[in-house]
Amino acid sequence: MKFRQLFNHWTYETFPPGRLLRRRYNSFKMLMDLEEECLFIISRIEDIGFGLSEVDWANIEKLSIDLGNKVQLMLEQLQSMNPVRFMDLMDYYNKINFYVRMAVTVPDPEIPVPFTIPLSESTTHATHAGANAVNLARIITETDIPVLDGIVIGSGVYNYFIEANDLRIHIDHILESVTTTETDQLQSTSEALTSLFMKGQMPDVITNELEIAALETSKGGYLLTLSASVTPEDKTCILPENSIKVQNVKPQDIVSAWKKAVLCKFSPESINARIKLGYSNRETPVAVIIQPEINTQDSGLIETMHNAEISLPPADQEIGCSVILSEKDSSPFIFSRREKQRMLSHPEQQSLSLHSAKTIAASGHQIEEMLGEPQKCKWITDLRNQVFITSTEPYPNSGKRAVDRMKRTLQYIADLNISAKNTEMFLPEKSKSMYDLVRFANEKAVSEMFSLVSKEGLGLDGAKHLTARQPISLTVLNLEDGLFTTAAGKMEITPDDIKSSPMWALWFGLGSKRPGWSAENSVDGYAILSKTYLNIKLKSEKDLSEIDAVCDPEIEKNHIHFRFKGGEGTPDERIARIEFIKNILAPLGFEITNQGDLIEAVHKAATEPEIQKKLATIGHIVAHIAISNPVAQNSQQAIKEAVIFSAGLG
Repeated sequence: MKFRQLFNHWTYETFPPGRLLRRRYNSFKMLMDLEEECLFIISRIEDIGFGLSEVDWANIEKLSIDLGNKVQLMLEQLQSMNPVRFMDLMDYYNKINFYVRMAVTVPDPEIPVPFTIPLSESTTHATHAGANAVNLARIITETDIPVLDGIVIGSGVYNYFIEANDLRIHIDHILESVTTTETDQLQSTSEALTSLFMKGQMPDVITNELEIAALETSKGGYLLTLSASVTPEDKTCILPENSIKVQNVKPQDIVSAWKKAVLCKFSPESINARIKLGYSNRETPVAVIIQPEINTQDSGLIETMHNAEISLPPADQEIGCSVILSEKDSSPFIFSRREKQRMLSHPEQQSLSLHSAKTIAASGHQIEEMLGEPQKCKWITDLRNQVFITSTEPYPNSGKRAVDRMKRTLQYIADLNISAKNTEMFLPEKSKSMYDLVRFANEKAVSEMFSLVSKEGLGLDGAKHLTARQPISLTVLNLEDGLFTTAAGKMEITPDDIKSSPMWALWFGLGSKRPGWSAENSVDGYAILSKTYLNIKLKSEKDLSEIDAVCDPEIEKNHIHFRFKGGEGTPDERIARIEFIKNILAPLGFEITNQGDLIEAVHKAATEPEIQKKLATIGHIVAHIAISNPVAQNSQQAIKEAVIFSAGLG
């Protein structure tokens, strides 16, 4: 919420001469602007953490850095307002900012050696050989199933290439802008990353090693096939949509072929899969397997557990079937998954021999048992009809999720641990998150400004305390004609003293009788008002509501700007609370924007009675939320509750 209207009314000249340096007033204005920017970033990160938005982790890192910088500036403005009182504030900020950086920063990957690894030795170098190579190595060493041998170009080559060409910072910069998984943005991101990567030059020391590996693999005059895949660090399964083959490669072209192969990491599908599983770009290294293109009779794949609906005998319906597909056959072989693996059907005209099909089925079953989950294996048969396995991966491969670092990130960024109502806890040293510091700075800045107002002010009668039957406590500053003359000279006022049109309209809803009020859910805050203007901040235990409104006979002057930021409840309850507010105000003509646990509702020019009625509704909403914890358990329930609530208002 921009406080432009507030500072149009609460100007520097409002304060008594000599009581406030312009620097302190300007610091307050800047602090209010920075608070808005901080709340926007916090709610954006909440939106991501609640699963309402999908972004690249580089974007979260950037948001956290931006937030840290803005919170620092915000606290500097508070220190400027009262240097002695807030002398140690930065010490607490530095501690929290350190925790935020630890939570969100993914370190640069290491450059492991050796750069090239015999395929059969991949289990010894599992962290940089990749899951596909490790699985093939296990088949070689733990079974008698023939595997097409080769050499692995480990992930260290990719990391070396990135560092040697100083691409890391440029890749991060491109990925910072990925704020959605929509196709158009992923496609443009992929194109930018591809263009950047292809400009890089392979260092000579790596080029020599790759050429030696290529010549070794191509003995006999064979061309080469390069198979690239991405395996997240410390995982045993490749990312889905993160593999590719480059075929018909001459040994002397190994470097250019490697570059084409590792581009699988930057495909739109690959970026999408990585984001959905919660990985950063830094923790998804790419490895490449080089294999010879031997003369083949046939090639294809086997799905050891076929998921598509196929008519099966009753005895096989529960356990399913395996399917073998040949590139030369139009229909598959289907085998039972029962112990004897009986063939259930075969192509009418088959190029793959029945013996080879049975061998492939048996091999697939053995590989599945060894690896512990259904597999999709690629195979070839040579000119002597011997079957070789060339690759294997889980099927279906939905990937394995990353460690939920977002939970820890939200803890240090968005959790609210302090409340102004609990004076023992409302201290900077009790702050544990950036949001704590933002709320602390906001509360103390407003308090500082109110404390500067005195009875000797230019037409001001000092800050007054409003008390009512309800547990609502407000500090009120009357700028001009916002209170009746009955309030003159009094420090304690009642709702009957309110003359401000927008204030008493809001109070009509906020202060109405309702069951459930108690000391535990009381509301307090600060109100700045005149006859036609209101700016008010209302705080319950952890919720913050802000209303900026003009209610004037001249329609074009009128507006309502309402902002609510929650701080309590489960993610589902917090999302539900926002849905509740949205479904009440949107039908009333408010323009709604929301993300995370933040909602802003704006209503532009309307007649004075219309503005008053809508302010009363907002008052009802604030009071209802204060006494209802939670408002609803989920979004569907919130929509129903909003309908009931609106009907009750008439």
